[in-house]
Amino acid sequence: MSKRVVRRAVAAVLLVVASGSVQLVGSGPASAATPTCVKSVTYQGALVPAASTNSVDCNMVRGNVSDGVARLQDTMNDCYPGTLRAVGVYPLIVDGNFGGNTQKALIEVQKVARTSADGVYGPNTRKAMLHVDPDYGDPCRRVS
Repeated sequence: MSKRVVRRAVAAVLLVVASGSVQLVGSGPASAATPTCVKSVTYQGALVPAASTNSVDCNMVRGNVSDGVARLQDTMNDCYPGTLRAVGVYPLIVDGNFGGNTQKALIEVQKVARTSADGVYGPNTRKAMLHVDPDYGDPCRRVS
């Protein structure tokens, strides 16, 4: 194989991996995985990212694009402005695209909310964000 063919093959594999469409060996079947947050629903008085009308247990990671990501961005802007300003990402652009700034913001919010600062939005982060507003000292329950 020529170097050019190998480079293209490697680039294609990296693109697929970066897009999140590859399932890692041993990670279980795709149907058993926690679904991606694709919409927003009212939960405990707050509008939160959700997998469906019946389930708020969902995950979002860098590369996801959805209404759920837009809700997360909007909530972080509204509930954590001081935290986001401190790391230079306030205000987040609310575009529904979970990119680098959204990940950076989420990691800082997770630190403040005292949950795993891994840049992954999931049930633990949702619960922590729903009950903590470090900038104003009361629960942040954003409802549009």
